[in-house]
Amino acid sequence: MAFQGKKLMDDPDDAVTDFIEGLVETYPALHYLDGFPQIKVVLCSDISTDKVAVISGGGSGHEPAHAGFVGEGMLSAAICGDVFTSPPVDSILAGIRAVTGPKGCLLIVKNYTGDRLNFGLAAEQAKSEGYKVEIVIVGDDCALPPPRGIAGRRGLAGTILVHKVAGAAAEAGLPLADVAAEAKYASEMVGTMGVALSVCTLPGQLTSDRLGPGKMELGLGIHGEPGAAVVDLLPVDPVVSHVLQQILSKDTQYVPITRGSRVVVMINGLGATPIMELMIASGKTVPKLQVEHGLAVDRVYTGSFMTSLDMAGFSISIMKADEVILRRLDAPTKAPYWPVSVEGDRPPTKLPVPIPTSCSRKNDEGSNRPQELSVQGRILEAAIEAAANAIINIKDCLNEWDGKVGDGDCGSTLFRGAAAIVEDMRNYYPLNDAAETINEIGSSVERVMGGTSGIIYSIFCKAAYAKLKENNLPFVESRQWADALEASITAISKYGGAKAGYRTLLDALIPAASILEERLAAGDEPTTAFFLSSEAALSGAESTKNMQAQAGRSSYISPEILASVPDPGAMAVATWYRAAALAVKDKYQT
Repeated sequence: MAFQGKKLMDDPDDAVTDFIEGLVETYPALHYLDGFPQIKVVLCSDISTDKVAVISGGGSGHEPAHAGFVGEGMLSAAICGDVFTSPPVDSILAGIRAVTGPKGCLLIVKNYTGDRLNFGLAAEQAKSEGYKVEIVIVGDDCALPPPRGIAGRRGLAGTILVHKVAGAAAEAGLPLADVAAEAKYASEMVGTMGVALSVCTLPGQLTSDRLGPGKMELGLGIHGEPGAAVVDLLPVDPVVSHVLQQILSKDTQYVPITRGSRVVVMINGLGATPIMELMIASGKTVPKLQVEHGLAVDRVYTGSFMTSLDMAGFSISIMKADEVILRRLDAPTKAPYWPVSVEGDRPPTKLPVPIPTSCSRKNDEGSNRPQELSVQGRILEAAIEAAANAIINIKDCLNEWDGKVGDGDCGSTLFRGAAAIVEDMRNYYPLNDAAETINEIGSSVERVMGGTSGIIYSIFCKAAYAKLKENNLPFVESRQWADALEASITAISKYGGAKAGYRTLLDALIPAASILEERLAAGDEPTTAFFLSSEAALSGAESTKNMQAQAGRSSYISPEILASVPDPGAMAVATWYRAAALAVKDKYQT
């Protein structure tokens, strides 16, 4: 039975903000940007822009990663998203602008769809502003068979070693191309696998009962998503043997490590593992690497580096080493959580670091809402309100589905977006202008959601806005709404890589668009066509139970688990789309 997890915090929604405030109080050399807490960027107090900046980040909940590795000789800045949620583009851009000088910056990104999309869009925006930006994607997971579809291997604790190599290369004064090349090489030399004795509990949510008594999980991700297998609890010795075999497997060849290679090893706690147990794992790991695998172990790092909230378990990372990598790992750093750091002078007080110019909407902007709504404005308001409230009402159901096939926060993420839409509509939405209203919805979503869902819905709205603006008509006809929906689907597929049958929200959107087009062409009344297309969206979402995921975190889940629930993202689309269709139908009838 699931139960409420115990947490030492106040409001779960403020957990990341409170963590950062405690971090900068503990380590005065670390600061956060003005604009906090909306923009959660941790950076060095003594920022130097005469070298390449190294920036990383992602969802919170993995502490000390990523903010604990900010410091001279390692990361220049860390961008913090909400728990297990990619940070929004505005935050990433703010971090880039704050620490990047003429030599440019390197973004180190773990291989998760949301991180890739958000950091990728921020990189493109920064380049358009004149910054030199390179990206290295880290996918060091060795637990699963070679991936299907477009998802690729997950980014795990080996990313910390890549941070150190890149930070030391930048500190040595190398140009951007060389820093990026060293980071990319390091990412290709490292493999990781994790095992867990318990499932993590997200702040404010129930603890999953997926992993029962006497069981352990092999090869799970850092967001608590299901692993490669659930097995009976084993002693640490055979567990370590299995993990090492997976990482060094000649069949997958995930890492180019063979007998005689030099390696460094990281034993990483997942959040609730005592140091005693981590040291026991280290004591088992090193002799096996030396005797059974014929490897020379040059460095061993044991501790908690990239956690998964309160998960009990550990991961092992093995990186092939050479003189350059060892020199980078041994280089001095002031990052507080690197295990072999040097003592540095710490400023006695915190100094405010001004936030760079951001394209986000200012809080003091006046209202854009018309004093009197047109007929279309009233219908649009009703549709938006119904769609947003429908998502708010199924938050827990979406989280429950996502807890079985993902990281359990789909409902919470979409809830934040829906709540922001309801709030912003009262002041900011020019409801008589449909195109601008869709654009404002995108801004609301981008500001508060983050993660894969946030960036995908932002892309959805921006593409629809651009299509609607082509016509520049005061009243949007049903045909133009259908064209805008098609444009949004095309954009999501282009940037996210997913298609029909990949078990994503597109499996609800594509059939809806198809039926809408078909019924309008057949001469159906627009509200009828909209309603029928909403039924197609629901059927498409429910059909995802029979699909093998090929994009996002669900692509790592076994077909047996996937068959028990529909894709949460697709069901969310079907829910808000149908609510909007019913609201429009009611408005026209009255």
